[in-house]
Amino acid sequence: MTTAFQTVIDNAESLSINKKKRVAQTQSRDGTIKTTSLGGQVWEFNVRLPDGPSWTEYRPLIEAIEALDRTTVGQIQINSAGHSYISGYQGDLTNTSAINVSYSSGNTVTITSGATLLSGYIFKAGDFIQLGSSGSVYTVTEDVAFNQTTVKLHRPVRESAGSYLLYVGQNVTWDVICVDLPQWTIFSRDQISWSGSFVFAEAL
Repeated sequence: MTTAFQTVIDNAESLSINKKKRVAQTQSRDGTIKTTSLGGQVWEFNVRLPDGPSWTEYRPLIEAIEALDRTTVGQIQINSAGHSYISGYQGDLTNTSAINVSYSSGNTVTITSGATLLSGYIFKAGDFIQLGSSGSVYTVTEDVAFNQTTVKLHRPVRESAGSYLLYVGQNVTWDVICVDLPQWTIFSRDQISWSGSFVFAEAL
């Protein structure tokens, strides 16, 4: 992980995640609305750090963040004790480290091995998965029962057709760029506040 980016995530006071499609809309005089997809559909994380911690404590973090600035690609996970519920695996497998899938086209992958159950669910809607250690991250959009092999994802798969080992839940990693870096202010001697949120956008 990129320590400075990860520290921001781990200490977040609030975290908003946007992965919706980007669209353009027009409305005619009779009220008809037309929508066109602009493509993309990237992950965006809006992260607010709390006001009030000591400048002394945050000084090294600020230096590291500003050195990375808004041009460097880094890695983040949502797996700290305080945020693990956001990305936790919801299915019934006791081991998710050996799931293999194949991909050919579209927004589905097919489970080929490593996900044997006699009942329950392999995945539930909202589970995070990543295709390979350096692949993109996706969310599962429909529950996958124990006797199913097709996994529907929230966007078209970006990887090449082939076979992949899945990373699941808290083990997924996003490549991001900090596209919005808030200004910090020292107040009441050794306290720090922020002008807004950090915004991390998926680097594609």
